[in-house]
Amino acid sequence: MASLSRDKNGTKRIQWTNASRKRQTIRLGKMSVKAAESFLAHLERLIGYHTTNTAIDVQTAQWLNGLPDTLYAKLVKQGLAAPREAREVYTLGSMLDEYFQMMSVKESTRVRYGQAKRLLLDHFTPDRALDSITPRDGDRWRAWLAERGYAEAKIGRDVRSARMFFRKAMQWGMIEQNPFADVKAAPQTGQAPKRFITPEEARQLIEAAPDADWRCIIALARYGGLRCPSEVLRVRWADVDWSRDRMRVRSPKTERHAGKGARFVPLFPELRAILMDAFEQAPEGAEYVVHHYRDSKVNLRTHMRRIIERAGMNDWPKLFNAMRASRATELMNQYPSKLCTEWMGHSQAIAEAHYQQVRDEDYTRAASTPIERASECGALVSHNASQHEPARSGTCSQTGAQTNKGPAFMPVPSPSCSSVQDDSMGIRGLEPRTPAFSMPCSTN
Repeated sequence: MASLSRDKNGTKRIQWTNASRKRQTIRLGKMSVKAAESFLAHLERLIGYHTTNTAIDVQTAQWLNGLPDTLYAKLVKQGLAAPREAREVYTLGSMLDEYFQMMSVKESTRVRYGQAKRLLLDHFTPDRALDSITPRDGDRWRAWLAERGYAEAKIGRDVRSARMFFRKAMQWGMIEQNPFADVKAAPQTGQAPKRFITPEEARQLIEAAPDADWRCIIALARYGGLRCPSEVLRVRWADVDWSRDRMRVRSPKTERHAGKGARFVPLFPELRAILMDAFEQAPEGAEYVVHHYRDSKVNLRTHMRRIIERAGMNDWPKLFNAMRASRATELMNQYPSKLCTEWMGHSQAIAEAHYQQVRDEDYTRAASTPIERASECGALVSHNASQHEPARSGTCSQTGAQTNKGPAFMPVPSPSCSSVQDDSMGIRGLEPRTPAFSMPCSTN
C-alpha cells in the first residue's frame, strides 16, 4: 500500500496512493531504517482506517499521540489526523516563578532554594521548555556545578532542591518524568568531624571579644549551646530568669513542631557570669541581650574570624555550630541524654549524627580506667548529675565550678572511682550488722 524510500541526502520518505488515485508523500527526515519502518507500519494501518472510515485501534492512537508536533502536522496536512489542540508550553522560568510564589518557608530557606534556582536558570535559561530537560541534562548540570568549583556538600543541596522543584512540576502535570530523580547528590550525613572548642579556648575568645555583645554571642553559643544567629539574636532580657537559674530560648528552626517553638536552658555558672556583666552594661530599656549586630546584612562569621585571629587561634569550619557541638559533647558526658536533648533542642538521633564528638581526653580516660570502675562511676554520675551535689568521701574527685575560678570552666566527672568497701559482718544474733561503708566519691 505504501513504500519507504531513501533520498540521496539520507532522508527517508513514504509514498502511497490515496482513494483518488493521487500520489501522497510524507518526508520523515533523517532517522534510522528501523524507526522509518515502524512509522511505515503504523501509517499503513492509519491509511486503512481512514479509507474504510473505521475507528483506529488503541495502539495506533497511542502512536499518534506520541508523535512530535512536526511529524503530526504532516499527517494533518494529508488529512490522516485531526489538528491537535494548542498545548500550553511550560518553561523553566515560569515553573520556578510559580513554585516560589506558592512556597511557604522561612526566609533563610527561601534564600537557599533561591541559589539553586539561579544556578538552574544560568545553565538552562528561563525560556527552556520544561519537558525538554532530560535526565542526561540533569547529569550535565551537576557536572557543570562541579566544574565551577562548588563543594560536594553544596552540589548535593542544589541537586536535592532541583529534584524537589521538578517533583512538584510532575504533580502539577507539567512534565511526565523528573530529570533529577537519579542525579547523584552527596549525603547529608557523614560530615567531617567538628573542631572541639575547649573551655580554655572559649575563655581566650571571650577575652578577645571587642564588646559585651560579642561576649554574649560567644557565651550563648559555646556555654548555652544556642544556634547562632537564629536563637542567639532572639534572646531577650525578659527571657533570663535569674531567680530560677534558667533562660527561655526561642527556636525558629523547630517552631513548626508542636510544643517545640521554645525551650529552657540552665544558666550555667560560666554563662551566668557573662550575662550578668552584660546586663549591668546594657543601656536603659534594652530589650535584647545582643543589642547590636542585629541587621541581617551583618556577617557574624567575618567578625568571628577577626576575634579568633585576635585570640591567636586558627579558625575552623562551621564556627558557631562547632561551639554548639562542643557544649553538646560536654553535657552528654555529665547529664542524662533526656536532659541534654531538652536543653539543646534536638533529638538523640540528631545529637549522635551531628553534635556528639570524640575527644582526645576520652581516649586517655578509657586507657587509664578499667571498664568495671568506669561503669560504676558512670552510674553514679547519671544518678546524681542533675542534683549538682558533691560526694562526700572516697577516692574519686568531683570537680565543678565551685572549685575552679573563671567563667568558662565546664565541670567534667573524674575518670577514677573507688568501689564500695564492705567490712566483714559479725555472726552474733539473728540479723547481721549493717556493713560499714564509705561513699565512693568525694570532693577535693
